[in-house]
Formats: sequence, C-alpha cells, structure tokens
Amino acid sequence: MNPELDQKLAQVRTLLDAHKAEAALIGLQPNFSWLACGGEAHIPLNSDRSFGQLLVTHTRFYVFANRIEMRRLQDEVVAGLGAEPLLCDWHDSTGAQAMLTRIAEPAKILSDCGDWGTVARPDLFAPLHYSLQANEVKRYRALGRATEKALNEVCRSIKPGQTEFGIAGQAADACWQANLTPVVLLVAVDERIHRYRHPLPTKKKLKRYAMIVVCARQNGLIVALTRMVHFGKLPASLRKRHRAVCAVDAAFCMNTRVGTPVRQVFRRGVAAYAVQGFTDEWQLHHQGGPCGYQGRDYLGTFNAPGVVLENQPYAWNPSITGTKSEDTILATTEGPEFITAAKNWPMISLDWEGVTVERPDILVR
Repeated sequence: MNPELDQKLAQVRTLLDAHKAEAALIGLQPNFSWLACGGEAHIPLNSDRSFGQLLVTHTRFYVFANRIEMRRLQDEVVAGLGAEPLLCDWHDSTGAQAMLTRIAEPAKILSDCGDWGTVARPDLFAPLHYSLQANEVKRYRALGRATEKALNEVCRSIKPGQTEFGIAGQAADACWQANLTPVVLLVAVDERIHRYRHPLPTKKKLKRYAMIVVCARQNGLIVALTRMVHFGKLPASLRKRHRAVCAVDAAFCMNTRVGTPVRQVFRRGVAAYAVQGFTDEWQLHHQGGPCGYQGRDYLGTFNAPGVVLENQPYAWNPSITGTKSEDTILATTEGPEFITAAKNWPMISLDWEGVTVERPDILVR
C-alpha cells in the first residue's frame, strides 16, 4: 500500500473521467517525479523531459521506456510503486508506437508532452502538484534545510579574489555533497550585482560584495534562495536598500495566505515597493511565484491565475538595484512557513501589521 501514490493515481484518473480519455501519458520531468513519489528520471539537467514515461489507465499503471533506461527506472526510480513495464527498443519507434496503441488509441490518451500522437494537455497535469501531500511536505522541509545549510557554508567560506565561476563551482559542490541537484546557480560580484538581475557567473573576481542564488532539486522538488555577502563596512545606501527589499519580501510572504488570489498577493507586494520609496523597481525583474516541482509554476502578475492553496510552495524574489531577498515558503492554514529559513545568520526584524517578520540581512565579513 502506498497512500501517496494511490491519491495521485486517483487524481489522474479523475482527469480521465472528466475528459473521456482512456489513458494518461506523463513524460515531463516535474510531472513524472510527482507521480513517481519523488523518483527522478532526467538525464540532461537543461531538459524538462524524463527518460521514461508513466502511463495510467482506469485500472493499470505502467512505466514505458526503452531498453537503455528501463533497468534503472525499475531499480532506482519507480521501485516499489507497482508500475508494470512496457519495454521497447531505443531504435524502433514504430514498435514503441504499436506497444502504446495496444494499451489505448493515441487520440484517446491525454499527455503532458504530445508524444506518439497523444493529445497534448500539459495545462491539466501541472495543477495536480500545486498542493503538496504530507509526505511531500516532509521531503520539502528536508530539502529546504539541506539547501540553506549548503549555501550558508559557502557564503562563510568564499574569499575576495575568487572568480564568480569559482564561487559557483563551490556552491555546486556543496549541493552535490548534500545530494542536491543545483538546477540554477547565479553569482554576481560587486558592480555586476547592480547591473544584472539574472547574472550568470563569469571570470570576474570578488572584491567586496557577492550575491549567490541557488535553486536546488531533490526528489523532484525544488527550492530557491538568495544570500548576500559583503566584506568590510556596509555602505549606508546599501543597508537602506536591503532593509527596504526585505520589507517588500515580508509583504509578499505574509500576504501568501491560503485562499488569497495570487494576483492580490502580487498587488500587495508591488504596493510595498512604493511604501519603501522604490516605486518602480518591481518592473526591473519578475517577483517570483508558486513553485515546487518546478522552479516556478507560473509568475505572479496583476492577472495571475488561481488562489493560494494549502501546502503550496512559493518563492518570491523581490529586488531593488544592488540587492535582493529570496526564500522559499509553504502556505499553510497557520500562515507562511519558511522552508529555507536562515540559520546562524544575521537577520533584519520587520513589523508587518503587528507581527515581527525576520528576513536574512547581508552577511558582513
């Protein structure tokens, strides 16, 4: 018995009933990992495709893969889930098509990828994993703690003179050592922090100021966080800007309440920029949004769809030129839970409607 899998199969089968389909084919990595209860089936890190697919009918559950991939899938990815193997040859697409057709006609198969002539409806599958089950929440908390610890250690060990490439490599190593896959690594030092919102690392050497952004994946789930490090006395202007962006971040996070329309959370976050005296800064970078099995399921905007769900992860990432504040939270009935909460880190205490909210300060070394 696997209650997590049973609930997920029931969700997929509800889709089949609603759309009068005979089967569902799942081949995108976020959806595959969700249905496989944390099993990861990617090969290239820059692809959203799994190297096998899951096929669900009203009564059966299959893993569909070629001869190259099937053994590892069965041994390490879907072990214990009871998925029946549908094995094909990597060089025989006609045979693979015929095998699938024996289960259901492609025109009657909903899919997230459109392979083999199936009906591509990725919009139907992503919302199935917006709200996490209890076991997923446990995995997510462990992921958040491990990622924060890894990045914290990196921030305390980097030194002036290191290149952005070197810092990124150090962060990647810390992630891999903790069994985390770094799916996004951004590093900027000194004036590049002021110039670019999405700074890919370069050979530029650190002098006084560094920003490190990490999105790490484990069991298919992803968290995001940003930390800032400064060597020597912090300029007053930077201190002011960072406190302001933390206040904006607090507004985004604390407004992420179960049942609240996402567009309303976004509007309140944008309004906080004006309160802090940086009215137009929100236009220079997206502000984040719901996440979980993807880095972002979609971005918060004035017209964003949906409402905040119970146990739905969010990563808001407000920025003001020269600084940024970002952690991953989980929307709960008691309020936002900081999944990547900073430990042993300087914090800024902020008042939000009578509640004290703490956000990570710039680490001064």
